Amino acid sequence: MIVREVIAKSILSKSQVYDYVVNPYVGCSHAWRYCYAAFMKRFTGHKEKWGEFVDIKINAPELPTMREGR
Repeated sequence: MIVREVIAKSILSKSQVYDYVVNPYVGCSHAWRYCYAAFMKRFTGHKEKWGEFVDIKINAPELPTMREGR
């Protein structure tokens, strides 16, 4: 399992289910066979398989929210 700390620009992502979702992490630690998000690996730059890496957005608590004008 690769765990990496990253500095993020945002924890908010547009969603097709809701207007926005909060994503304090990128990746997955359990590789569920039917995961709806496994396609996201192509945007991460990771060579590891989905389920073998997690990027933790360590500055997530400091990032502005929609309510704060974002």
